[in-house]
Amino acid sequence: MKAIRIYGWLSLLLPTLAVGQNSMTSSPYSMFGIGEITTGLNGANAGMGGVAIGTRDHEFINPTNPAGLTALDSCRLYAELSAFARFEDYHSGSNRNTSFVGNFSGLALAGRIMPRWYAAARLSPYSVVGYYFKSHEEMEGSPGTYYISTFTGDGGLSLFQISNALQLTPALSVGVNAGFLFGKIENSESQSEQALTENLSGQGWTIDFGTQYTRQLGKELFLTIGASYTWSGKIRMTHERTLSTTSSGATIDKGTETWRLPQRFGFGISVDHKQMTYALDYQYIQYGRLRSSDSRFTFNDTHEIRLGSCYEPNGYSSSPLWEKMVYKLGLVFSTPYYMNIRGQSGRSWRATLGVGFPVLNGRIHTSVFHERATFGGTHFHWGITGLVLTYTMSELFHHVKL
Repeated sequence: MKAIRIYGWLSLLLPTLAVGQNSMTSSPYSMFGIGEITTGLNGANAGMGGVAIGTRDHEFINPTNPAGLTALDSCRLYAELSAFARFEDYHSGSNRNTSFVGNFSGLALAGRIMPRWYAAARLSPYSVVGYYFKSHEEMEGSPGTYYISTFTGDGGLSLFQISNALQLTPALSVGVNAGFLFGKIENSESQSEQALTENLSGQGWTIDFGTQYTRQLGKELFLTIGASYTWSGKIRMTHERTLSTTSSGATIDKGTETWRLPQRFGFGISVDHKQMTYALDYQYIQYGRLRSSDSRFTFNDTHEIRLGSCYEPNGYSSSPLWEKMVYKLGLVFSTPYYMNIRGQSGRSWRATLGVGFPVLNGRIHTSVFHERATFGGTHFHWGITGLVLTYTMSELFHHVKL
């Protein structure tokens, strides 16, 4: 059966995504809290700035607003795989760090269960840790004498979600995401002949609610309004700190704590007119609930605006390739940036450009993006340029519908 191929293909790749997070970032700021929160690295709408709250499409597996699942083709089973690669350039004063990273960034399966009921399963990274740097500090009481500290870290948290959506009326849909967070993080600081290592292991739950209302305003004019809410869940973090020397090692601290996760409120709207789609999302994200063990580093609540547009020529199967492609643009603005470094609040923006084209049994979506963040004028800033690839494939599955 065709569906068996999809399930088997996904099952082979799930372990790769779950354990492959250590090459997803090289940010020195990922050493704080649960790491760097991942956004915009997967999904068919990455080229539109990630707009999703008020967006509907028959091939779009919507991770942000589960109510959008009711727009999927009811006769098909969908599978989706995303991967990314990016070049990172970080500046802090006179110091500079550059690197190239990449990995798988999302797996999803979705389809209709029975009339008016749609469901999806998704595995994706939630946060990532990956850094390596050295610092030179003068020894107290010994002017002119310096020691070198080496800082390393890797790991992160993964999110597995089950989504359900109901089409209450032809115009109104509601949905819910239930997610399980899990993962491990290792942070290490070494000096001369000794090293302090912290191992973190976390497990927690998340839940999202969403709704969408769509209405036809004209012959080729459609309006969709959406809203979403993410509950501020908790994650249970177990930590163990070990001090090692060349001759011995000992655990100096061990325990379990409960950390809060961000709460989100979102609103989105999209307009489909002939071959064009225009969309806008707004989110208020309470990142301030995240915890940092370093007083120099805290988190800010963030206002985020996403803008996206899409042009789809809707060419026939016999048309030239360019008439069967989909063209996308997007912009994302966040203020303040969710990280606060040494008392400096920053801001960030991201620009995206994408195309989608048909392949056998599906479509490949490509997105090129550039992201910048600045703190306190020019004291801290970084730029990231990357590529996101998403392959969405589908198989006719209506013969076994309930």
